[in-house]
Amino acid sequence: MRCSIRNATAQLGPATAVLGLALLACDRAGMLEPGQAQAARAAAQIVGSYAGTAVATVATSSKTSSATCPGVLTIATQSGNEFSGSFDIQSGQGCDAQHATVAGRVQDDGSVSFTADTPGGGSNIWEDAAERTHCRLVSGSTFDGMAANGVLTATGRGVYSCPLVGTVRVSVSLQVSATQA
Repeated sequence: MRCSIRNATAQLGPATAVLGLALLACDRAGMLEPGQAQAARAAAQIVGSYAGTAVATVATSSKTSSATCPGVLTIATQSGNEFSGSFDIQSGQGCDAQHATVAGRVQDDGSVSFTADTPGGGSNIWEDAAERTHCRLVSGSTFDGMAANGVLTATGRGVYSCPLVGTVRVSVSLQVSATQA
């Protein structure tokens, strides 16, 4: 019996995930033989409504603060690996109500990568925040994470240069964690 472990398994972390992928990659009826076509894998299906939280952490060189806000993530459509929907943050202590659209990709292993965009002058939430706060966006990331067993988690980060008393570097991390309803 021949087995092949793809390079991507190194990113999964836990030994059990690597072992599981190694077992799945074992040669089944010549599937991995040179010259044989590999079977196409279907993208993980993530369409649905998810309830959870968004934790925003804002840090400068002198202070770090965070707020946990309740929210609803709705993945309305999925075609192959591509998906789209919305994320609504509900108002609460330290949280203003926000609506964002989301669009991204999900892989067959459940890894997700997406952008979020709120109304405002930019193409994503990091650019939108720069417009609202008059800070300069230094860098902004996609939201990257996993969707498995009805739970979707992802984290995105933005870094800003803000003209307060002098120029202050502000780092923002937004972590979304939601369970399918």
